[in-house]
Amino acid sequence: MKKPSITRGEIIPTRPLSYWNGKAPRDLTPGGLTAMLNSLDAGDVTEAMAFFDEMEEKDLHLGAVMQTRSLAVVSRERDVVSAGGGAMEAKIADFVRAVFESLPRKNATMMALMSAVSHGFSVAELIWDTAGGSAVVKEIIPRPQRYFTFTDFNDPLRILDFPKYLDPQNPAGVELPREKFVFHHNGRGPGEFLRSGLYRGVAWYYLFTNFTIKDWLSFIDIYGIPLRLGKYGPTADERSRQVLKDAVVNLGSDAAAVISDDTTVEFIQSAVGGSQSLFMDTVEFFNRLKSKRVLGQTLTTETGASGGGSYGLGKVHEQVRQDIISYDCRALDETLSHDFIRPLVDYNFGPQARYPQIVTLSP
Repeated sequence: MKKPSITRGEIIPTRPLSYWNGKAPRDLTPGGLTAMLNSLDAGDVTEAMAFFDEMEEKDLHLGAVMQTRSLAVVSRERDVVSAGGGAMEAKIADFVRAVFESLPRKNATMMALMSAVSHGFSVAELIWDTAGGSAVVKEIIPRPQRYFTFTDFNDPLRILDFPKYLDPQNPAGVELPREKFVFHHNGRGPGEFLRSGLYRGVAWYYLFTNFTIKDWLSFIDIYGIPLRLGKYGPTADERSRQVLKDAVVNLGSDAAAVISDDTTVEFIQSAVGGSQSLFMDTVEFFNRLKSKRVLGQTLTTETGASGGGSYGLGKVHEQVRQDIISYDCRALDETLSHDFIRPLVDYNFGPQARYPQIVTLSP
């Protein structure tokens, strides 16, 4: 059978990290989040993907639990398994293994592909080298999700099963050769993977956490610092009053002031009590929900009354964690086997009835 041709070079140019960062919405409201998720479901993913990136960057708890899940998969050893016991199958497997092991920044690439768990999908571009008579993948470059769209501009009611690249010069999107990209996702059919990303549901609790922390900081600003009350006598002139005012304002940050002996400053402690823990309890509650959504349990991330438990409970939580790791490993192996191995074998040996597979080894 005839070998397919190779699309060389980068189709999607590598851009600065700041490119299109402005797509992430600012001062998001519940109504704005609803509209953004509706656009995501319709295939217009740019704003949602930029927002999901921002969530992971700014929410330290969310970033930590997502990193924990991804590292558990990426840190496992992998091997290429032959499609059969024949000499030709072994030769093909050895060739694929050599290319796979020589990939630069392989762990970083797989970490980027694992963002499909949080975002719903991930894309990486295969960069080919044809020197020496063989076609080998010299690098796999992850591409930010916000560079793509699943909207069919000819049929707005249709969701594409493979994305188009949002070239700034072509707002309708550029069709991409399927064999040039690794496309990792969890959903089975068109549109399903857009709803499968964990951050789609977590986005609400990220929003609620932001509101709570802002209210908490306002509470600290208003009630955490004692009220400074300045008093001046009836004979104080305008200059003395201004000096007192400046002193009262600066006491909040400098803890020092110089005033005349006919003025006084009193510190009035807030009488609010018993509710200061409300904000912390709320944030911790939201964080526990994020942990459950990402890790399937909270025992590995929380301590105290909410996270403590017996040895038996710990074993149950660990089993849940291992089930998730096993699923993530198999899903990533399947994607790499289909999107990396198949075109590599087709270009060098022609289409095969069976192909080698990337398999995660047992720890």
